[in-house]
Amino acid sequence: MTRFKEEENPYTLQFSFIPPKFIERRNDTDAIISNYVRPVPTYRGMFITGVRGSGKTVLLSDIRNRIGAMKDWIAVDINPETNLTHTLVSKLYRISKLRTLFIKAKLDFSVMGFGASIENAEAVAYNDDDVLEIMLETLKKKKIKLLVTIDEIMYSSDVAKFSHALSSYAGEDYYIYVLMTGLKENIDKIKNQPSLTFLYRAKVMEIDSLNTTAISAEYQKTLALKVEEADRLAFDCRGYSLAFQIIGHVYWDVLCRYESIDDADAVETSNEIDTILAELAYDKIFDELSKKDADVLRAMAKIVRKSGSESVKVEDIREAVNMTSETFSSYRKRLLDSGIVDGKTYGYLRFRLPRFENYVRLRE
Repeated sequence: MTRFKEEENPYTLQFSFIPPKFIERRNDTDAIISNYVRPVPTYRGMFITGVRGSGKTVLLSDIRNRIGAMKDWIAVDINPETNLTHTLVSKLYRISKLRTLFIKAKLDFSVMGFGASIENAEAVAYNDDDVLEIMLETLKKKKIKLLVTIDEIMYSSDVAKFSHALSSYAGEDYYIYVLMTGLKENIDKIKNQPSLTFLYRAKVMEIDSLNTTAISAEYQKTLALKVEEADRLAFDCRGYSLAFQIIGHVYWDVLCRYESIDDADAVETSNEIDTILAELAYDKIFDELSKKDADVLRAMAKIVRKSGSESVKVEDIREAVNMTSETFSSYRKRLLDSGIVDGKTYGYLRFRLPRFENYVRLRE
């Protein structure tokens, strides 16, 4: 009788929250947190980037929770599809200890719909910008620092307006800092706007792959696997956060039906993993590619299948797609930036995403 139950599966296929089985990225986490909490942060704004499903949102949430739990820190998450300033002041006012602080400071935000009118108020706000600046000034007096997180940011007129405001707040040395996630192309669009000084200077950090040893240890512990089997599944993940969750989820369900993984149909299990990867990430990733980018990936996939080697010579790919070295370099850069492939070995490319070569062959 198996001890595994489907309803207790600890691996999740849901996005936007810290999953029950969560592998920390210590290097990324420590680097980002240490930047903000030092007396004089190197960067007031930072971007976390990576391919879809790489775990950007989970890392953002983990850092927000950690910093928000620190003394003299407040961490607030805001929706990039809203009026950023209005959403931020609204969330700040709903935090009970801050609301009490604002009332004691005799700050009147009633015109904007926050609280009641205060007689003989020390400061009165007449628009969202006024409210936020008065709030930040009050927080600075109390030495309270504010981290604002924004998930999947894209360029918009409101983002531009917020960036200008952040530049002004930095000039006043208000204690407001911003941590954002976004796809590389969306961050580039923001940084290519000549007037957005604050966001132009924000640090961009590409998310690390999950540690393979940590994945194996997690599978050994949770799925009760032998080292060899856990190592095999861990290497299959290629450090991709979504694959870690999907493979764990599928094999948990397998162990609900069988005494061991060996008893299951390997082909059926593999097909299920491929299907979920396609539905949750790969369809979207592939559809966002240009035709030429897709042609390059198809050529890579064919060479991988024919040669049996994970790494493919750049020269062989260029010949297959009939491109000059100069033309190919731009497509190579885009695919590297997208996180789909890596070029750590000079003169070679390899698929970075697990089983993506199989997926590409099916998208002829």
